Amino acid sequence: DFARPRPTHARAVLLLERVADQLSKAAAWDQQVFNSEAFMLSHGSYNGSGVAVRVMQYDQFMNSKVFFFSERRRFFPGRLTAEADWPVMVHFNYHPDKHKRMLCVWERYVGGKPDACDSLPQAG
Repeated sequence: DFARPRPTHARAVLLLERVADQLSKAAAWDQQVFNSEAFMLSHGSYNGSGVAVRVMQYDQFMNSKVFFFSERRRFFPGRLTAEADWPVMVHFNYHPDKHKRMLCVWERYVGGKPDACDSLPQAG
């Protein structure tokens, strides 16, 4: 996911503890619980998490739809890109063939094979 709390920061640890507590008590979507806890402001007797929320650049912190579809021209076919233009992270939450796409992105950036994802279609 796009949240990267610093584990040494007390507020980030408190936020993750709250999320874990809620998820241990009831089935819920982890991203929804995280967002609810991160964005809920203090009110009445409720004390909000107090974390600072920042919006990151979508073209650096992207999901698989952005990587394989809307920003595809930046990376395909087998386009060599300067390391400074690499995504910081890719979250695989859009395509159903997540594992295959994770492996190709790993091969592209860690394995040094710029064409590793070329055979994958835009949609899963």
